[in-house]
Amino acid sequence: MSSIKRSEQLMIPVYINEKIVLDMLAIIEDGFSTVSQVNYTEHNEKTSSQKADIGVSTSATILSKLLKINIGGELTHSGNNAENKNVSQEKIHTNVSLFSKFRNLLIDEKMLKTDFDIINMKIGDFIEVEGELQKNPLIDCMDKFVEIFRMVEIFSERPELGKKTQAKAQKQENNNIVKQIKSFVDELKHSGTIDFILSDDKGAVVLSAQEQYLSNDNISELLGGRFKILGKVIAVHKEKSDSIDLLRKTSLSVLSDDFIKEMFAGLKTEDMEQFNLPELKTKIDGPAVIVIPVAIYA
Repeated sequence: MSSIKRSEQLMIPVYINEKIVLDMLAIIEDGFSTVSQVNYTEHNEKTSSQKADIGVSTSATILSKLLKINIGGELTHSGNNAENKNVSQEKIHTNVSLFSKFRNLLIDEKMLKTDFDIINMKIGDFIEVEGELQKNPLIDCMDKFVEIFRMVEIFSERPELGKKTQAKAQKQENNNIVKQIKSFVDELKHSGTIDFILSDDKGAVVLSAQEQYLSNDNISELLGGRFKILGKVIAVHKEKSDSIDLLRKTSLSVLSDDFIKEMFAGLKTEDMEQFNLPELKTKIDGPAVIVIPVAIYA
């Protein structure tokens, strides 16, 4: 049984792209099996013991009348019966153990960059960074906006007599707004991916994660905690003016910046200032990189 040398080997992923892990290991090892057979020899040793009582009597003529001597003794014989038995076992890898193996190979071959140094990053680099993840600001803002409408409906008082028609019309209008917002969010996710942002004073990392690989399909598990992210760089934006468009994977990317600002102007009214909405932005300023995450883990 192999020993655990570092506690970081006992990782708990909340996101792991199994297909990438399998593909990379297959390339590195020229094909591999997730099931391996281990043969070893088991040595069984059995000990046998035999015990015998020995009686010796002397009856010489001279002494026969005087005494009889009985010499009592014990003879013990021990022997070993050794048996060799061949035992076969199957070792089955899980997606997490395969990822750990892949990560160790990257470290051993000095192919994994762990410095949050965007200026020196290149397309194709494998990087590992650590920090707190934030949801795509656009999606985060839209989701909270829907929650506001839901809370308003929960705590709204019953309409006064004679105002039910007006209240019904207002409710229908709110429902239409919520429907439009949800359609907008669905458009942001239509490719099956969702962006997460990890940033510090050196820059930002935009993770283009596939929802199908999220643990329990629960995005909230990624938010509020501190995680390590291992992934491959697919785009580098080193200048502050060279930003990453969060609408790049949607049909909304064809719209001009002015049109988008006008479209979101309704979310910046005085009435909305009382709510703790996140900053609404459609671009992440450089220096920044786009990364396809292989795994996100604690």
